[in-house]
Amino acid sequence: MIHYTEKLWRYFSGVMFLTVCFTIAACIVTFAYGSAVSVQEVGKQVMLSFFSVLVFIVVLLLCRMVYHLFGHHKNSHRSSYHEFINELEKALDRIAQGDFEVRVATKKDVNIVHDEGHHISDIADKINSMAVELGERETMRQDFVSNVSHEIQSPFTSIRGFVELLKDDSLSRQEQLRYIGIVESESLRLSRLSENLLRLSTLESAFVALNPKKYSLSRQIKEIILLLEPQWSAKNIEVAFSGEQVDILADQDLLSQVWINLLNNSIKFTQVNGKISISVSKNEAGIETTIADMGIGMTSEEITHIFERFYMADKARNRKMGGSGLGLSIVKKIVQMHNGYINVDSKKNEGTTFKVIIPQNIELV
Repeated sequence: MIHYTEKLWRYFSGVMFLTVCFTIAACIVTFAYGSAVSVQEVGKQVMLSFFSVLVFIVVLLLCRMVYHLFGHHKNSHRSSYHEFINELEKALDRIAQGDFEVRVATKKDVNIVHDEGHHISDIADKINSMAVELGERETMRQDFVSNVSHEIQSPFTSIRGFVELLKDDSLSRQEQLRYIGIVESESLRLSRLSENLLRLSTLESAFVALNPKKYSLSRQIKEIILLLEPQWSAKNIEVAFSGEQVDILADQDLLSQVWINLLNNSIKFTQVNGKISISVSKNEAGIETTIADMGIGMTSEEITHIFERFYMADKARNRKMGGSGLGLSIVKKIVQMHNGYINVDSKKNEGTTFKVIIPQNIELV
């Protein structure tokens, strides 16, 4: 600012010098022409010239000041913009290398707005959101690999151990049969695990397609109840079905897996001489199927995790009963593919109720 004040003073001094020159020239003209030109008229012309020159110089100075200030701001703005772009490039490079902890600071001072009204700093927010989501997916992937490795390793270790024991010739026939039964049970668990992994992987791929058709949901559930009769009759469990005759538009084979999984779970965790109630009804939301048991129930914390892969509220008990922790993940995926949803209501030591609602007259996934 001092720089421009000095310049202004120099220009003003120049104007004063020019004014003096104009005044001297005016006096010469006045004396040369006598009364033909009055001193007042010459004075007016001199003052007009003075103010014209002064205004011109001041405007020139202001233009230079504005140009300098805005030019400097523009250069600074351009510099901030390039710094911001470089920061985005570095962040994307780190994300591409697997570093999902990177975060980009938003630059609201970089005042560039997209044609659609989005601020350029919104890109930073989107990159940060992407990094968070990729980080969560990577954590899920690592957990999945870890869980699969553990679930596969566990039966293999058990099988290997009991096979070694069976090599002992001193074992009694009863001990041999018991060990063979354990090996067979672990082999079946491993087989179910591989089947469920393959099924879940297929359902989550982009290539699986539904084969919806209209059929009797009531009849399907009754058939599944009969299919699982050996399991529930062995525990003397009463299975009651109620509801009207309901037809549904859905993939019959996939929904069959839903009912088998849910009813199997209810049978597993219902005490001897317990009861399981199944009902089917139609309402504004769609077709509602409810499976309620009088089993061991779950806490609110357990409910929040039951649809996660490999989650088991009671791992020892679940493995003993042949569970893999994938059944409810498969159930939820199939229901979502039908644009439906599944709710769970449970109380510890009182029982659990699963409610599945499949909308109708909509486009299926």
